[in-house]
Amino acid sequence: MFKSSKRQLHIVMKDRYIHFLESGKDRSFLAYGQRCLPKGVVEDGQIKEHETLTMILEEIVDQHKLKGCKISFCVPDSFVIIRKVEVPLELLDEEITGYLYMELGESIHLPFEDPIIEGVPLRENGERKEVLLIASKESIVKEFSSLFKEVSLKPVVADLSLLSLYRTYYHLNVAQEDEHLLMIQIGLNSMLLSVFHKYKPIILHQFSLSFTDQEYETEKNRSGSEYFTWKGEFDRLMGEASDITTEIERFINYYNFNITKGKHQVTKILLSGDHPCMELFHERIDAAFQIDIQPLLKPLFQTKKGINIPAVYAECIGLALK
Repeated sequence: MFKSSKRQLHIVMKDRYIHFLESGKDRSFLAYGQRCLPKGVVEDGQIKEHETLTMILEEIVDQHKLKGCKISFCVPDSFVIIRKVEVPLELLDEEITGYLYMELGESIHLPFEDPIIEGVPLRENGERKEVLLIASKESIVKEFSSLFKEVSLKPVVADLSLLSLYRTYYHLNVAQEDEHLLMIQIGLNSMLLSVFHKYKPIILHQFSLSFTDQEYETEKNRSGSEYFTWKGEFDRLMGEASDITTEIERFINYYNFNITKGKHQVTKILLSGDHPCMELFHERIDAAFQIDIQPLLKPLFQTKKGINIPAVYAECIGLALK
């Protein structure tokens, strides 16, 4: 058994799921698990039932003897903004983030009042410098950090799910600098679409899915991990799959013609997610687009004991690789 200082916990929390992965020294993976969250405990990335969520996390910490572990976690996707902005050419790279804060409410408007901002330089564009603005909501990050402290964990890193997933993809040694990679993350009630180029995110869009709570059922496997299964009508599922491909097509067209002005296009798709019908979505997306698709639907990593880690932990693995 590793000492707790060598063990770290990596949590990705969605509205209906908690995925967690424990890592040891030398980036070895020790254990993993997931819990289904009752409807209404977390809604659109916001904690609504604090006591219930605390109790569930305490059970995870006690069951896996994680008390005192350092933890990295993903900020809820609902509170993440990524967009390109332009800043004066003479700004030094280390001055960009400060400049972006100064422009809040002036040339830069965000949908929340307390953003944490990071500015990533992209390229020089004539007399201006093109910058990637990445923002998340500070109060949400603090709320989750406080929650983890309450259950005797030590939060050290807050990351974005799309960056964590891309880090896992990059670790597979198949990422290419010149590709325009569309990442599709499909969950129980939402889909996240993002494009990476030159190893950086360019655009992000979240799309709500219309599935209802009655169409899912909770089950538990032999190791105690909970998961959702589909129990709704097949026609209903196919209709939503059709809506998903339509939304992806719109997003691809927007990227190809509005963002790159027709100069570039999506060249590859990475498909990931924790929806119970991912294989069906893969078939539909693969049939709809003449684009090379790489599904992250099969286990690609193992624990130190040689146990396959299901692909739904791809974002947790990305946190561990940070």
